[in-house]
Amino acid sequence: MLTRKVPSKAERYFSTGVSMITSRGIKGPNVMAAEWVMQISYNPVLIAIFIHKGSQTLKNIEKTKEFGINVASKDQTTGANVAGGYSGSEIDKLKIKNVFVTSNPQKIKTPMISDCTVNAECKLVKKEKIGDHVMLVGKVVHIKHDDTKSPLIYHKGRYFSLDSTIEQDRKEVRVSKETLEFFSSLAQGRFVLKCAGVVVESRNKIIVINWQETGFETIPFIIPQTGKNQRDQIIKFLNKTGLDIKVDFEPIMKRLVLKNGKKVQRINFVLFNGQVKKSIPNITWKLKHQDVIASLI
Repeated sequence: MLTRKVPSKAERYFSTGVSMITSRGIKGPNVMAAEWVMQISYNPVLIAIFIHKGSQTLKNIEKTKEFGINVASKDQTTGANVAGGYSGSEIDKLKIKNVFVTSNPQKIKTPMISDCTVNAECKLVKKEKIGDHVMLVGKVVHIKHDDTKSPLIYHKGRYFSLDSTIEQDRKEVRVSKETLEFFSSLAQGRFVLKCAGVVVESRNKIIVINWQETGFETIPFIIPQTGKNQRDQIIKFLNKTGLDIKVDFEPIMKRLVLKNGKKVQRINFVLFNGQVKKSIPNITWKLKHQDVIASLI
């Protein structure tokens, strides 16, 4: 016999953005608040919203095949609260002039809400009931954003804003100009350079290789191809360079910010420990405390 457990409040602990969904119907334009709004495709730009099956907004969208997504800014707590706290059958929400300021749409007939972080005009392309909500997928036919607006965040019944940036957990490493230029050239303008390498230690030294183009010495590493096993790619690279090294299966991650003056380069290093299988002629060992090498141990 299956015993049904009493639902917990855990599902209320998710943090979400807040969007105001505009629609139009026989009773005129309407707005509702929605937490479950997400972009699901870049090309074409598709956005999914999830709303209750009995809502007036759903009826409007089913009839007109269009809707507006207005991502609330931190200054629109009142608008989000009114949009979510009242039904269109109770009051014409968009006519509350001290709460909502509407703007004319470009590609649809449904009004949009001003002063939002994002305004997306959508044409309905898919409807599907999922659980106790209905998923509506809209193809964006016009979109604009305001960089000066900070989005509104909703968590445990309260509103928050993104007033501060949390720096990612990266180790800052002061490096030489030569080192920074070497890794920046490999990055080719990418914000984060992704590398995979192998660390082979012996006492206070570590195996390094020489990059023929620049003469720069580093641990053996590659810039892995996307979608392919990184350990397999490293082993192939080692075999090609004549390094008979056994590569462990479990990697670690090192996230670094290389700095020289005001210039920086971010690097994600996936590192595997390795052991030399047999004596390798002309192998180069370097002290572990040198430059970037020390940061990878």
